[in-house]
Amino acid sequence: MPGRAVDSVVVTGGAGFIGSTIARRLLDEGHTVTAADIAGLSESARYILGARLADVHERHCAVDSWPEVIDLVRHTRPDVIVHVAAIANPVYLERNPLAALRVNVEGTFNVLEAARQFEVRTVIFLSSIGALPSVQYEPIDASHPTILATEGPGSGFYGASKLAGEAFALTYATTFGLDVRIIRPSAVYGLGMNWPIYIKPMVEGAVRGESVRFSSGASFPRDYTHVDDVASLVSSLLNAPSTADRVFYGATGRPLVTAAQVAQIVRDLVPGADIEIGDAMSAGDELEIRYRGQLSIANAVEQLGWSPVYPTLREGIAEYIESYRQFLNSQSSEVLA
Repeated sequence: MPGRAVDSVVVTGGAGFIGSTIARRLLDEGHTVTAADIAGLSESARYILGARLADVHERHCAVDSWPEVIDLVRHTRPDVIVHVAAIANPVYLERNPLAALRVNVEGTFNVLEAARQFEVRTVIFLSSIGALPSVQYEPIDASHPTILATEGPGSGFYGASKLAGEAFALTYATTFGLDVRIIRPSAVYGLGMNWPIYIKPMVEGAVRGESVRFSSGASFPRDYTHVDDVASLVSSLLNAPSTADRVFYGATGRPLVTAAQVAQIVRDLVPGADIEIGDAMSAGDELEIRYRGQLSIANAVEQLGWSPVYPTLREGIAEYIESYRQFLNSQSSEVLA
């Protein structure tokens, strides 16, 4: 379902992996897009934007700086803010928990408050399935508990910061009537991804003809979600009816896929791919697996008319492989030129 054209959309974190893909999708649909970020566009982000590169407006903004956020919203006057900017590295945040508070929590609060003050129509907040605790039932839907009597979010300070952002977002909706929608993405992959989650080194190493080795993780399961599916869900939320839910999963909704299965798909699609992965589970895997369960996308299908662009992992990996090959070729052509 294409989103209707709006005057202006700000994508925080718009120079990154997910943000640049969302920006490209919205530009293709006729929206005016500002990519707000602390960094400039990476080479992969420039490739993702492609023919739309000249159409995106870049603007420096650190979301943990209230003066920068309010200045951004004051000058762009967006109809919609898609809030992607965050520190998404759980290992880093475990060592630097204050960064989770300042960037992920205060950054989200700053975006919401600026949106309230300047009457932004809609804020779409990209949270994470890391906000979930241990699986209580499957498929996991938007009503699944996030706080239990004995535990909170399964992904540590990252999940806690995302859950805090959700709490503020929903409170802005109920207190001030701000139209807030929350997406909880799961294991997002595709060209430009940073966090490896097995799939990045497998795909990119195979395309480059390298041997890829993992000592553990073969049985670790995820709902791997193509980045284009997250972007298309954002687009669908621009048209969300007022009666629609506020929380949706950016996922396939299919049974979870193990890292060993990912490796086999890559071997099938890249003849000669040399990938080995051990059966053991790391301590981190054992902790994280608690909140990995089959996710429900029923409310997005029923309320938004949305469905994944890549309903199977094989289709999504095939696209990733081809996009990465083309990206490498483009880089080589630039060097030769």
